[in-house]
Order: sequence, then structure tokens, then C-alpha cells
Amino acid sequence: MAKKNRRSHALLRYRYYLYFILLCGLLVFAIVMIGRQAFPEKTPDVPDTPDPPAVLTDASVLPTDPPAAEVSEAPEVSVPDPTDAPPETAAPAAVSGTAHITPTAENLYVRIGRSHDVPVIPAGVGRDALSYAVTDPNICDVDEHGKVTGFERGSCEVIVTCGEEEVRIPVHVRELTVGEDGCTYVDGILIVNKSYSLPETYDPGLLPVTQEAFDRLSADAAAQGLNIYRGSDYRSYSYQVKVYQSMCSGYSKEYADSVSARPGHSEHQSGYAIDCNTIENGFAETPEGQWLKAHCHEYGFIIRFPEGREDVTGYTYESWHIRYVGEEVAREIMSQDLTLEEYLDVPSVYDLEEE
Repeated sequence: MAKKNRRSHALLRYRYYLYFILLCGLLVFAIVMIGRQAFPEKTPDVPDTPDPPAVLTDASVLPTDPPAAEVSEAPEVSVPDPTDAPPETAAPAAVSGTAHITPTAENLYVRIGRSHDVPVIPAGVGRDALSYAVTDPNICDVDEHGKVTGFERGSCEVIVTCGEEEVRIPVHVRELTVGEDGCTYVDGILIVNKSYSLPETYDPGLLPVTQEAFDRLSADAAAQGLNIYRGSDYRSYSYQVKVYQSMCSGYSKEYADSVSARPGHSEHQSGYAIDCNTIENGFAETPEGQWLKAHCHEYGFIIRFPEGREDVTGYTYESWHIRYVGEEVAREIMSQDLTLEEYLDVPSVYDLEEE
């Protein structure tokens, strides 16, 4: 009986062991199944990331097998035509805007037979992007580079276009003539400077038109409490010989030529010039000097040798030296800050033969 009980207890233990083993197996099976359900979700992600590089690599290798086919396609994709097109199309788009042509002068003055560039500055484009035309080809012509050449005396306009923008600049063609008196005239205005001289026999004295205009100027200045008077006016050829020789003896010839005219080249001999008050540099800062600069054009006078224009007139700044040219011409010159040389398109340089 005892043996039988021990045997039954042993069977029960075996049964427990078996149940325990089965439970452990089921637990392992459950863990495996759970793991299998988890891993399939991650494993597709792992092959998916390397797959694209494999495809790219294949794509980059495949063209090398048929080079001819790929070379023919490559130009279509990377050919510079589409790339170059934007700059070409972008230029007209920019050109069609505004403020791309800036005039540097209100008018262009050119003598018959002489040429000057159209006074404009293009912004954002080259000068080759500009187009030019004139309103009267009988008076002047303009080439593709913007150079205007005078043909006959008169006025017209030069038209400068850039895309949709258009700028018009008046052109005045001057005519230089030598009168029976031996003097040089440009559109009827007597010109006397280093390039153009007066005959030794030319002796008009102070011209009545100059005298009358200055008297009005002086009277109106006096009404403002200012004293503007004639310090020097007409000088004959022979008198200018003494003036110039005196300057050369006291200073170098180079300096004398910058402040004094050689005989025959002095405006004082023309009868149109007056030196106001005293010949001193400080005159420009006096009330009289400032009033003269601001109002002389109202009486037909100009400041003949303005400041900073020595390279054009050939003489240093003379705030006291005025020249009669008539009220209309004086207004045009002074309002545009021009010299008489620029207005008439003439040089002012001594001939080498006179050296």
C-alpha cells in the first residue's frame, strides 16, 4: 500500500512537470509568435531604405551601357539653351522698365562737320542696347553708336530708345563763319578765345549795347544797396600787348596764359566784355559778386570764365569778368551751367604756330 501511494505521488509529480513543461512551451510559443508579428513590420522598412539607392545606382550604371542613347538625351536636359534664354529674355524685361536712360545734358550742341556722343548714360544695360534716330536727317545724323554729326544749321531732336523707354534730346547744329571784318562768328555770336582771334585793326570801343545793358544792371544792383561798377572794359590790341608782356615779365609764360590773353585773343578788344569792380579772387564772396552771378543773365551777360571750367575756357576762374551775349543766349548758358565754348561747340587752345 505504501508502495502504491509512492507510485501515485510520483506520477502526480511527473504530471506536474509535464504541465510545467507544456506551459513553458506555450509561453515560448507565444513569445515567438509575438516576435514574428513584430518583426515583419520592421523588416519591410529595412529593405525599403536600401532599395532606392540600389535603383539609383542601377539608373546611373544603365546609361553607361548605351552611351549613345544617353549622350543624345543629356544635351536635351542640360543643354545651355534654356539656361541662356533667361538672361536674353531677362534683358528685354529689364529694358522695358523705367529710368534706364539718364540724360547728362539738356541739349546737345554740335557744329557743322563735327561729331559728339549723345549725352546719355544707360543704367542696367550697355550702350549697344540703345537705339538712336533723329527727327530731321537734313540737320544732323546719328550712327548706331550714338555719335551725332552736324550737317546744316538748325535744331531737331535725337531720339534714344531702350525697350519701351524713349528719351528725346534737342540738338542744335551751329555754323561757324568768318565775317568781312575778319572776326569769327558762330550763329552770329562773336567768339574770341585762344583758338579764335581778332584782327589787330579791330577797334570798336565799348559797344553801345554792352554799355546800355550794364547801366541797367548797375542801376538795379544799386536799388538793392549794392555797388557794381566798371573796373575795366574795352582794351585795344596795342594796349593788350602791354598787359600781356607785363604778365610774362613778372610771371612764367604758362601762368600768364592762364590769367591773361595774348594780343588779339582778348575779349576786352571785342567791346562786349567788362571787368566789374576790382580784379580780386575775393570778389566772388562779396554781396556784389554773388548778386552779379545770380542776375547778370537777366541783362544779357554771362560769367565768361566760370569756376572749375578752366580746361574748357583756357582761363582761371574770373568772377568779375562778364561778357554780353544777349538775354536769351545768356539765360540758356547760365541755366545749363555752360561755358560759351560749350554752347557754341568751339575749342579754346592756342595754335602751336603761335607758341
